[in-house]
Amino acid sequence: MNKEYERPTEVFKPNTLNVEPTSSAPTLSTSGRLITYNDQLKDSLDNGYHFTELLDQLITTDDAATLFNAAKMLSTYQLDTAYLTFPQQYSQSDFYLIFINRLLALHDRERVILQSSDRYGELYHEFPGINSAGYFIFNLENSVQGGAYYTEKTTGEALFYLSFEKHTLRFNSRALTQLLLVDYHDKIEKNALKGFETYLLDIGNYLKEDYGFDIDFTLLDPSNNAVYQLADANFSSSVIDQLFVEAANGGRMLELSESGAPILKLDNDIVVQLLQDNGDESLGWTLKVYDQQHEVAWFDVLLRYEFLRSWYLKNLSALEVQSDVLYFN
Repeated sequence: MNKEYERPTEVFKPNTLNVEPTSSAPTLSTSGRLITYNDQLKDSLDNGYHFTELLDQLITTDDAATLFNAAKMLSTYQLDTAYLTFPQQYSQSDFYLIFINRLLALHDRERVILQSSDRYGELYHEFPGINSAGYFIFNLENSVQGGAYYTEKTTGEALFYLSFEKHTLRFNSRALTQLLLVDYHDKIEKNALKGFETYLLDIGNYLKEDYGFDIDFTLLDPSNNAVYQLADANFSSSVIDQLFVEAANGGRMLELSESGAPILKLDNDIVVQLLQDNGDESLGWTLKVYDQQHEVAWFDVLLRYEFLRSWYLKNLSALEVQSDVLYFN
């Protein structure tokens, strides 16, 4: 080697300080980050795989309890993580729709058709006979209340509220009246509207039968024990006077019971009665419908008898059947 490039010999003496090799710290840090990343990726993949297991159960199981558990978990499931995202997904609200179809299918009562909209990227329900007028989706309730509202897409009418967590189903009297007895009244055949009512009743009955849900059918309730509470429990006598006139126009005679309660007798031994107090002064005026088979609800009466529908709609501010104010304003 050329002498001008030779370096003098350097002598290193021991140092009393313990100095760790500086090269090892970044090596350990990077290794730790790689392990953490790999673990998080594994957890994300496991999360995705668990999602597919639940989805398999939702769409294939014949067990009611398994079906409910899968729907409940999927309705709040977070598929994406910070380490892994899935660009093609069904929304949480779609799982409510799938659950309704599967529940009815378990009882051989699936009447509504589950469709997919490429335009809106969502699933929706079509009901035969009324699909020309509208279709139905679930809208999630994003407050602490949770659950979802079964909503007619075009009008935005929320027909019922469903909560898996609280085992609760609440029907919305106002929306049912507006959609089925007003908006659809002149567009849709009565048989189709009656079929849709039966479909809604099936949902409630099977949720109660299979899972013990607490149900409020409001004006759809066909039980003779149903007491329909009205919006204005102390409406004026003019409302009763109008019923006398409308009944006469419909070829019926409004009668009064011994207590003075209006009674209207219809076909097939169906009786509509307005009661004041009904044993509970806080209720004021209430309405009841009687039939021998416990199959006729106030909704059925309004759908069949035009003069009663006219009277009810004209006096809706007083006569509207009340819904649960916790879920519907």
